[in-house]
Amino acid sequence: MDNVFAVATLAAALRLSIPVAIAALGAVVSERAGVLNLGLEGMMLAGAFAGYSAAEVTGSPWLGLLGGIVVGGLFGLLLAAFVVAGRSNQIVTGISFTLVAGFATALLFQQSYSIGQIPPRIERLGLPALVTVTVAVFAVVAFVLARTTVGLALTAIGEAPEAADALGYRVERTRTVATGASGALAGLGGAMLVCGPLGLFIENVTAGRGWVALALVVFAGWRPVPVAFGAFLFGLSDAVQLRLQGTDTDIPYEVFIALPYVVTLAALVVRARASHTPSALGTPFVRGAT
Repeated sequence: MDNVFAVATLAAALRLSIPVAIAALGAVVSERAGVLNLGLEGMMLAGAFAGYSAAEVTGSPWLGLLGGIVVGGLFGLLLAAFVVAGRSNQIVTGISFTLVAGFATALLFQQSYSIGQIPPRIERLGLPALVTVTVAVFAVVAFVLARTTVGLALTAIGEAPEAADALGYRVERTRTVATGASGALAGLGGAMLVCGPLGLFIENVTAGRGWVALALVVFAGWRPVPVAFGAFLFGLSDAVQLRLQGTDTDIPYEVFIALPYVVTLAALVVRARASHTPSALGTPFVRGAT
């Protein structure tokens, strides 16, 4: 157990928690505005593929992060076109985005590399760089949400869009921007996964981390700081299960793989009742509707 909870394990926990934390922060932004982003997993996956491709072509992992932000943001704006402007069902549309992103990235990856060909590794960002970016992003988002008129308007729109509209706030525009920002952060999270701890892209590389991020938002009560804590809990569980797989035990390895997801689910169950869901989450805004 001393080997499991070593400094190396804690460092691995940080690396593994950062992509989930960034994606969950994106979900906080859109859901505080009333838009349920169930396309988060797909946006992470698209950002991961874009980040890997950009970093491979340019040789710069920083440009890889930029590629993830751009593609994730475009996916977010496209989602907003459907669920904000088109008022389509947010659950069905979000899940559809994730499925399409999964198929699209798999197809593009297979077309880029022949069967049996090992994709090249890219230059990776070190842990200090990843932590610096993460802290900066969290600080900016937390400040905007809590200390600016934009953040207060966004929260008001997620709680009572009709009242916010009566006060002169642009509900649809705010939700569109929030959803685009959510996609950009999810794309950044995916890019940080491949440009950070992994250094390569494989099909379904996110492995459900987008869904974990959505669960962490509920666990955190739609607040940035608890999101970071919950993401580290997931990352620590993931790092521990990787260490445990290398120990001499008769326990099936599938049990270890499931460990971080079980821990996340348990934390969600414990915290769910204490969470305050935005009142208008998932509800399309129609001006003048009663």
